[in-house]
Amino acid sequence: MRIFTKTAAVAIIFCTSLPFASSNELMEEERIAEYHKRNYQWPPAPSEYVPNTPGWRSIHQRRLNQTAHLEDSDGAYNAYLSIVHSALMSPNFTEFGWGLTKAPKSLVDALHENLMNGLRHAEDLLVEDAELFHDEEYDEEYEDSEDFEALYDRHVHVQKLKDENPLEFPLMIPNEQLNQRALEELLPIHEAWSGIKLKGNNAYGLRVYRNHSNLQMHIDESTTHIISSILHVGHDPDGEPWPLVIEDFQGNTHEVYLETGDMLLYESSKCFHGRPKRYNGKWYSSLFTHYYPVDWDGDELSWDAHYRIPPSWDDEPDDDIAALDKLIITKTSFKEPECEHEWCSMKNTTKSKSPEDLVFGQVVSTDGKIKSLGLDSEDEL
Repeated sequence: MRIFTKTAAVAIIFCTSLPFASSNELMEEERIAEYHKRNYQWPPAPSEYVPNTPGWRSIHQRRLNQTAHLEDSDGAYNAYLSIVHSALMSPNFTEFGWGLTKAPKSLVDALHENLMNGLRHAEDLLVEDAELFHDEEYDEEYEDSEDFEALYDRHVHVQKLKDENPLEFPLMIPNEQLNQRALEELLPIHEAWSGIKLKGNNAYGLRVYRNHSNLQMHIDESTTHIISSILHVGHDPDGEPWPLVIEDFQGNTHEVYLETGDMLLYESSKCFHGRPKRYNGKWYSSLFTHYYPVDWDGDELSWDAHYRIPPSWDDEPDDDIAALDKLIITKTSFKEPECEHEWCSMKNTTKSKSPEDLVFGQVVSTDGKIKSLGLDSEDEL
């Protein structure tokens, strides 16, 4: 979904499919009318937060306060959209929002073999998304579009960044067959953890992060990336440990350190997560899998989040901002540039890793208790 403002008072929101308009756009006045029709209020009542825990309310109320002071209107709207979806609109399916488990060994071995083969020919690998503007059919499709100039300018800008900072952009190792195998084989694990029947959306990898990489905090696609996982395939043995940072439903921030075969299960469109700390190492590789409930209406939920944004989202704030940590939004990513690693809650995190006695079919999370997922042996997956 792409969002921009034509003026401070009028927003046009584009979507691939709309439930009520053939023109694929929603005017701000229509959005506000729907807001009032639903009798929404701002700020949200404490009972609206899902789940309604003190910690979950606290981190999102702080973030909403920061968002109200953003100078960039496009950034502010995108920030409200992410926060409203995460804090208020989307249901939660688990107690904590994340958990650590083990992936099937045979799958991990196959992925690791492919990773090692790919790294032996790293000079032949594509930089992630680098091929986007080198596709002749893609270029032909947009050559008569008024957006093409902007797309080309973006390509030039991205390529310049890649030339200046070549190791900050991930490589991609082709992994199509194993991606499909992973999506099917890991489905029972995700269903057992979430307690719901799921449909596979996609598996993505192998992504290979390189030296100085980082990933700003964000939530994932709200229509399809509901129950997800990061399967860690391997990393440079001489590199520094590199945590996945994630917020749980109690408002805690965790630094999770993964080893080969570890799998982080998480509600990826609800829990803010990322790798804000820069990586110090040669390579770090994972596979990402995403699922959604069989009865999930992601489009409706997405529009519900638009309608829940207050009419005052673009107003100038009246209160003093001196006590607020500065927030910057880049598209849908969040960072706090005045804090170390550009994320202030990293000053007070809980560090987690897979317990030595954790085995396939078990999961551990915020409370530190190892629990059974009730699965058959990995040989029967």
